[in-house]
Amino acid sequence: MAVESKLLTLYSDVTAVPVKWLWRPYIAIGKITLLQGDPGCGKSTMMMHLIAELSKGGFTPDGRSFGNPQRIIYQCSEDGAKDTIKPRLIDAGADCQNIAFIDEDVNSGLTLDDERIRDAIAQWRPRLVVIDPIQSYIGSDSDLQVAVKARKLMRRIGMLASTYKCAVVLIGHFNKREGTKDLYRGLGSIDVVAAARSVLQVEKCEEDEEVRIVKQIKNSLESNGADLKFEIRPSTGFNWISGPSVINPDDRTFSSELVYEELPKNKHERAALLIQKALENGPVESMEIRRIMAEYCIGDKTMNEVKAELGIKPFRKMRKWHWVLPGDKSKA
Repeated sequence: MAVESKLLTLYSDVTAVPVKWLWRPYIAIGKITLLQGDPGCGKSTMMMHLIAELSKGGFTPDGRSFGNPQRIIYQCSEDGAKDTIKPRLIDAGADCQNIAFIDEDVNSGLTLDDERIRDAIAQWRPRLVVIDPIQSYIGSDSDLQVAVKARKLMRRIGMLASTYKCAVVLIGHFNKREGTKDLYRGLGSIDVVAAARSVLQVEKCEEDEEVRIVKQIKNSLESNGADLKFEIRPSTGFNWISGPSVINPDDRTFSSELVYEELPKNKHERAALLIQKALENGPVESMEIRRIMAEYCIGDKTMNEVKAELGIKPFRKMRKWHWVLPGDKSKA
């Protein structure tokens, strides 16, 4: 049946396309993701490590490659760019040439519905935009509480994500309504949660308060992802400590017979054991070592420290970098 009206479109004329993911199934491209939790639970720290990996083309916490390095806008009002954010990004191993922000010392009064945010996204064309925290970028404290205003604001943000093909992550603090359903504990109207395609929640582990659990409590695009864990300790800093492996063993040159729970709890000891096992039969490409480290939730900082401790000096062969144990003559 033909449709003569210019107002209507037949779904038969629409070409179906799959959802594009930045980090499947947690953060989708062209959609809004809400990352929420209590103040001080490590939301921003977690996101900065994710940003660092994306900026250099690294890996997701569950071992999936980001591919090529991507551009990011990280807009944060709670920490200083010079004395806090930049040092943390460097510590996380970020390529800061791919990370930008709107300087609020020069551009004051920035809000989520500000044209300057749209202009920045249009000019920089980032793959990821992070607003931290959302309540610092609303025109009035009550704007997110009023359903009509919240719906309009979230619709605008969603259109920016869709138009410029970027993932938008809004970081928000929990409200004080303890005991309520997780989806309703975020700041503002339920319309904020309704507009998000994914909602991630960070909470402290009851057994160890330096360990955080990341739960996906909403996913409108597919099934919820598995819980993830990270730790923030004074002695070792930030590290992912568990999570599902998405790496196909058939795609690796190394396959460990050790189960995660059987490995040493100390990250340095775990990394040393895995690296030595990977290299026991000769040189291995450096990217393969990184895949192994990602599978067992070991970050670049720990990996590089263990590399130095073991005396490993990478060498280049066939235009690729390889690792080899000291004394191994098979690299020639």
